[in-house]
Amino acid sequence: MIEVIMDEQPFEQSSAIPKERQDRYTTWKKNTKLLYEYLNTNSNKWPSLTCQFFPDVNTKNDSHRILLSSFTSSLVPEDESLYITRISTLKHLSWASLNNFDLDEMEFKPDNSNIKLPPKNLTTELVIRFPNGDCNRARYLPQNPDLIAAASSDGSVYIFDRTKHGTAMHSRQSGFTQSYQAKLAVNNNSQSLNGENEALTIDWNHQKEGHLVVAYSDGHVKAWDITKYKRSDPVIKAPEYNYKLDESGCNDAVWMPEHNSLFAACSEDNRLSLFDTRDESNIIDISTSVHKGGINACRFNPRNSLLLASGDSIGNICLWDIRKKETPINILDHGSSISTIEWNPNLSTVLASAGQDDGLVKLWDAGSDKPVFIHGGHMLGVNDISWNMHDPWLMCSVSKDNSIQIWKPAHNLVELE
Repeated sequence: MIEVIMDEQPFEQSSAIPKERQDRYTTWKKNTKLLYEYLNTNSNKWPSLTCQFFPDVNTKNDSHRILLSSFTSSLVPEDESLYITRISTLKHLSWASLNNFDLDEMEFKPDNSNIKLPPKNLTTELVIRFPNGDCNRARYLPQNPDLIAAASSDGSVYIFDRTKHGTAMHSRQSGFTQSYQAKLAVNNNSQSLNGENEALTIDWNHQKEGHLVVAYSDGHVKAWDITKYKRSDPVIKAPEYNYKLDESGCNDAVWMPEHNSLFAACSEDNRLSLFDTRDESNIIDISTSVHKGGINACRFNPRNSLLLASGDSIGNICLWDIRKKETPINILDHGSSISTIEWNPNLSTVLASAGQDDGLVKLWDAGSDKPVFIHGGHMLGVNDISWNMHDPWLMCSVSKDNSIQIWKPAHNLVELE
């Protein structure tokens, strides 16, 4: 089955996109039916800086929920929001029937007269007005996906309860009230809308519910405990852990999946370190010299906590055995600055890298030095990527060109030996 659904709405700033990039997109578009088992492209009014598949799936119509945001650079505050969308990849349909074969296009299609199809594109289920600043990253609590944390450009982290918000239509019609349930901010009166100290990325602890680590643009990395929340005072001002990693900025922080106290963080000064919240003096530098141009992202392998990946601004992805310092076990070359990286939760050796400038998402086998697949559907840089928990090769990617794409490579292209 090959299902390609493309939103043809043009990107408003297409004139600013280099001709070479537009030509690349045209070539990619012509070959989509050969490259993908499933592809769904969507254009939004504003770009999203974040995306994450929720862990649930509706098996009746194979629909998946995705957490997204609207980024306006604070120019249109009323449009700044988090929103939850739903998409069906149509896996529940029976395709392999001669009755469903289209002779003109030489592919299987469902019989529309007998089958009620779900919406072809993303449908918005819920909109949450963002209280202040821009949403740099949003992630749901693993133990309770109804709780969502969002890192703001004002330096705060806002905690939202999905169940406290109505439908998308109700959210648009209702007046603006305090949308968050809790706020993590050392100084509740400070606002860093000028970017002096943004909360950049967040990661929930998979072993200790309610604990999260936050990377800040001023170089701090802080661990917070939202179980200290009180309804009478929703602002939590004291982090559990606070360390100044780098004067130039801390770009990412992530918990070790199988440990409740260890996390890694990376910085603009090419420092990749391991921290223990039980002992603030226990800091291990994994690397201080291998990367160049600043480390933008780091991720532990969800199946092997001793395996850590890090990606930098010149395009290098280093794979580390954290027991060995300054000697990566493999180095992959994305080719340009990396915005984020994500290990596949179902296939332990598969890693995805997102291009901050080139607009490409590359899928890697950790044991090789060449990508097994390259997604070229975005014309500008990729802001975030997310693997689906139920379909091993299904991914969502969001870009500066306002596009939201859900895609799955053709199985014959990504079969691993």
